[in-house]
Amino acid sequence: MFPINFLHKTVLSSPDATAAIDGDIRCSYRTLGVRSDALGCGIQAVAGKPRPIVAMLGPNDLEMLVALLAIHASGSVVVPLNIRNTAHELDAQVSFVKPDVLIVHKAYLDKVLSFDGTVLVAGADSDDARAMVALEQKYAGKAPEWQAELKDMSGIKFTGGSSGVPKGVMQSFQCVNTMVNSLLLKFDLNSEDRYLCAAPMTHAAGAFILPILASGGAVVMTADSSPGSLLDLIENEEITATWVPPTLLYKLIDEQKSSPRNVASLQHLIWGGAAASPARLLEARKLFGPVVEAIYGQTEAPMMLAAGTANELQGERLTSVGKAGPMTELGILDPDGQCLPDNELGEICGRGPLLMDGYLEMPEATAATIRDGWLHTGDLGMVDSDGFLFIKGRIRDVVITGGFNVYPADIEAVLAQHPAVSDSIVFGVPDDYWGERLEASVELRTGETASTEELMSHCKKLAGPVKTPKYIHLVKALPRSPVGKVLRREARDAAMNRGSAIAPPE
Repeated sequence: MFPINFLHKTVLSSPDATAAIDGDIRCSYRTLGVRSDALGCGIQAVAGKPRPIVAMLGPNDLEMLVALLAIHASGSVVVPLNIRNTAHELDAQVSFVKPDVLIVHKAYLDKVLSFDGTVLVAGADSDDARAMVALEQKYAGKAPEWQAELKDMSGIKFTGGSSGVPKGVMQSFQCVNTMVNSLLLKFDLNSEDRYLCAAPMTHAAGAFILPILASGGAVVMTADSSPGSLLDLIENEEITATWVPPTLLYKLIDEQKSSPRNVASLQHLIWGGAAASPARLLEARKLFGPVVEAIYGQTEAPMMLAAGTANELQGERLTSVGKAGPMTELGILDPDGQCLPDNELGEICGRGPLLMDGYLEMPEATAATIRDGWLHTGDLGMVDSDGFLFIKGRIRDVVITGGFNVYPADIEAVLAQHPAVSDSIVFGVPDDYWGERLEASVELRTGETASTEELMSHCKKLAGPVKTPKYIHLVKALPRSPVGKVLRREARDAAMNRGSAIAPPE
């Protein structure tokens, strides 16, 4: 079985059911299957090979969904590109991968700088020579040739990682199958589900598309990720499930507080992709009900190293990311690669068929990341006696100040308990006295005020003087990556450039 078979099985069993929704457009499973097969056949024809490398750049809409499924249908290699990246970043990625075909939405043609291969334009009229729909119509009724094997590469996904250097992660068909089956098993998806693809479908949010289609549910596409629009869709389309990064979750919380919508249909409000504030998670649970769930993974082990359902993540476990995925083994390893017992801190590692095959043309980086069969995530965490995983942050982010180890995630959680704080990032900077001094950059909620002294007093009360930042920078907006992660290194560099009025040693 291959990833596209998850769609094909539902096409056979429920051809007239709604598979995708994009505004006023309702697309049945039969239509989605026919369209993706036709375009898959066309992609093979213009590439002149059965398994071309196909990059795709566009928003969350029906045309780009058809493009993604067409790549799967032909057994080609998909290279998802993020519309939030700059043209120069995209140009570097395309030059590195050297795709045979580039599918780009007409709204993003200005981001294609120097690609000289075959370009298909999504959203263009059929009389455009490069229109994707014209190729689809030309091969209507035909099915692609199939030459792939499960061990073959299904996709190349770019990840920046903590080093900031983009790497091309090679995922096999087996890896993708494992991800889909893991999501189906963990979240018990069914034909009544309506999944809102709120974040870019080319990244983590898109991981739920095949599981939803496999279950017979409907995928609701939207290019508008504003919190008001998303909450309107949840209410009007009776959305049952969505995945969001913490930054978007916080915006949904604030919007729901200021202008409540009927969100009674929601059953799976799944967050992941970065650390989340415990205080904000509790706030989300109060606003949206007992539907807040978590998922943890990396591009190197897509989505499901661990996950937790709403029933599992209650009380103190609200801050956990759940248990090991149903098809993955988790281990907490010490620096020598030995597994640690329960409740001890170490590096979070995983192994099993979910793992990547390696980084494209980076054998040394691959060897450093996968050792003795274990994927080393670089994340610091612990597993409790019941198997729940708690993440403390990146190993390299631990701050040793005055001889004490301080985990930034702990202090970020404390800062989040202050009612004026929207988000924060904690880091260490060199200091002659402390070795490293603890500092933080804080983004306040809209309309709220707080002084650095007030926030430091808040930290001192809850975390003690050793773990209290020696200086807190109040910023209008924290630096973020194209997928919404707060960038610790950039925040640290900006803070060092501004300088700090450091409190005297205590």
